[in-house]
Amino acid sequence: PLNLSQVDVDFMIGSSVKWLCSGPGAAYLWVSKAQLSICEPQDVGWFSHQNPFEFDIHHFAYHDTALRFWGGTPAIAPFVIAGHSMQYFARLGIDKVRAHNLALLAQLTTELAPYVVSPVAPTKCSGTAIINFAEQQTAILAALTAADISVDMRAYGVRVSPHIYNDSADIERLIKVVKRVLNK
Repeated sequence: PLNLSQVDVDFMIGSSVKWLCSGPGAAYLWVSKAQLSICEPQDVGWFSHQNPFEFDIHHFAYHDTALRFWGGTPAIAPFVIAGHSMQYFARLGIDKVRAHNLALLAQLTTELAPYVVSPVAPTKCSGTAIINFAEQQTAILAALTAADISVDMRAYGVRVSPHIYNDSADIERLIKVVKRVLNK
């Protein structure tokens, strides 16, 4: 997780698809106060206006927050789902979610250490692990798929992204499938 109050960031944009368990169609934007004072949107919509219900296109006053970059009416379903997802994770506690993720990553990377190619230190790693099984990559991916374990292939190996809906038993099951293929 990134705490924007602790880093010097001008802009931050992201989506709600993966870690927020939302879905496609919703994104978020954070803009520093310094940038808000000098940036103007290229396209505007009614949410971009200080008073969106004024409908005065001749005296357009940008909103004083990042809303100035928001266009017209959003796609309602993704917007509502993303909002509920953000509230859900805020209630769970981002620190608890990250601690859970780190525990599962540690379990995985400890057991499969020789194959891990992504950073493993808690202060350096993302929420995923990249594991490269070299010539056994295809067989391991097929075995994981057959076991109904969802991972995906990336340029440097198999990407495993444990989340709040996973537990230690899920990681243990993945490790067993991988070791079964490695020991053939």
